[in-house]
Amino acid sequence: MPPNRSPVRAIVFDFVNTLVPLREPEFVRILQGVYEYVHPFAPHVPFDTFVQHYVRIRDEQYAQNLPDLKENDFYERMETLWHRLTGALPNPKQVYAMMTRYAVSFEKVVVPAPYLHSLLRQLSARYLLAVLSNYPYTPCVHRVLNRHGLSRYLSSIVVSADVGIVKPHPDLFQITLYQLGVLNEETIYVGDDWCADILGASRAGIRSIYTREWRTEPDPCENHSEASPVAQIFSLAELPDLLERL
Repeated sequence: MPPNRSPVRAIVFDFVNTLVPLREPEFVRILQGVYEYVHPFAPHVPFDTFVQHYVRIRDEQYAQNLPDLKENDFYERMETLWHRLTGALPNPKQVYAMMTRYAVSFEKVVVPAPYLHSLLRQLSARYLLAVLSNYPYTPCVHRVLNRHGLSRYLSSIVVSADVGIVKPHPDLFQITLYQLGVLNEETIYVGDDWCADILGASRAGIRSIYTREWRTEPDPCENHSEASPVAQIFSLAELPDLLERL
């Protein structure tokens, strides 16, 4: 450990494309589960059109909410999707059925790397571990972590949907630190999104590690002059040795 630097006590992970992969193939398979529920009510709509509507509504929400770092309303997204596909407003039971189908499909489709269980077990013996995720529907995160037995290693799970704001908002990082009972200088944040994760951690005074394990496309915010990770990795399996040097 370099002199005059606090020892690392906690590691906070982003979720999507850091702990688990969620790329285009997984995304499409998740939406297939929602489509199967909606299709009898809109039999004229092919799956490709369904996906296009979902993406358009999602992007409209991003355009409206992201400038203020507000999380998107997932109920509203599904309600709008139903309305555009069927021409009628859904009742709450139908909206929640869509949301549940999404979460169930998410749980089945999103699968962590085979080594992740043993890695988190190894790290949790020495560090406090947490997840801090930007995701608009919290059950998706918990279902995957529980299904694969990963929750047992985590002392905190913070999801943007529960707070109403998204990274890089500093409050999300502060909430996580508070729940862990650690200081920012005692924490390492690991994430794949430069603006949300690396820049967000930097603004919160937290050292970060940039992972490229699941992200193949260029990150438009990469090398933002305001933030600089302590390292870049291409697999979370690199963490134990790397942390020894921090």
